[in-house]
Amino acid sequence: MKKYKYLVINGCSQTRGQNCHVDKIWGKLLADKYGLELINLATPSAGWNSLEDTTTNFIHNNKNIIDECFFILQKSMLEREFLYDYTSICRTDVWEEYNINYVPKRTLTWLGYDNLNHLFEKLPFKRKDDLEQRNDNYNIFEDFETAAKLKYLPEHKHYPNSRNGWKLREDDSVYPPYIHDQFNQLMLHWGRRMLSFHLFLKSLNIDHIMVDGYSPFLSYKLNFKNYYDTNEEFDYVNKFWGTETDDPDDEMVYDFKNTSAGYLFDSIESKYKIDDVVLWSLYQFKHEKIWNDDGGHAGPKGMEILCDVIEKNIKEKGWF
Repeated sequence: MKKYKYLVINGCSQTRGQNCHVDKIWGKLLADKYGLELINLATPSAGWNSLEDTTTNFIHNNKNIIDECFFILQKSMLEREFLYDYTSICRTDVWEEYNINYVPKRTLTWLGYDNLNHLFEKLPFKRKDDLEQRNDNYNIFEDFETAAKLKYLPEHKHYPNSRNGWKLREDDSVYPPYIHDQFNQLMLHWGRRMLSFHLFLKSLNIDHIMVDGYSPFLSYKLNFKNYYDTNEEFDYVNKFWGTETDDPDDEMVYDFKNTSAGYLFDSIESKYKIDDVVLWSLYQFKHEKIWNDDGGHAGPKGMEILCDVIEKNIKEKGWF
């Protein structure tokens, strides 16, 4: 087992700490327990793209100490720093014979649709065998909101942060008709990114572990461990992320447990991931500010919970 000198952490505000003293954040608490120097690369509001880039740059410029570093990488929200233009989330029927129903916006500008009525109504089109298709219809297919009907990624049924532009309604102009398939495409995207980055780190013999911050990715199976004070709180967490609801008007947007991209998260070895918890859920349902500062960020007591849960996992997996 390596003898570590540095704890390197990366993620979003949940790892950087927000409205919480720098000495009280979970990374500092954990580093102090093991006598390590903390290096906090996290940035508030950052997504996985930032995490990959800043972590890679740290590795590239600090090769002399990498063997003394242990990395903890926190995945943020589903929609943060998501590149719609280059990700397969736009519906097409041109490649359906190859079981490809979704392509990036850039690809859609060239492919268009064979049978538009099969997908969306009242939108003019030309067939794929018309070589001039792009000239007359480029603006149609370039208009992502019209072509894909997904202006913003919808929120989870209970998610209290309403920074996104809308919630689900009956109006088709707001409710994307293929949102469940598009969700699976997003999970495919993030599963590929997390698995590839894990394999990159492993190929360099860099010790690391990944954990979910605000949404279930690694923990998509919802096999959560009871880290909670009461069984009632644990039951509520399971209901929160599941498809069960007490509200007949409640629309479940994300069915994490049945994502078809789960095999990618499963391909990350158990030792390198924490897949039985979403960190945000550990303090979210405790209403006192010492636990839950503002609905989205841990107070000092919340940070202690995060530290304890992460420590239990890295010890059980044999890292320390």
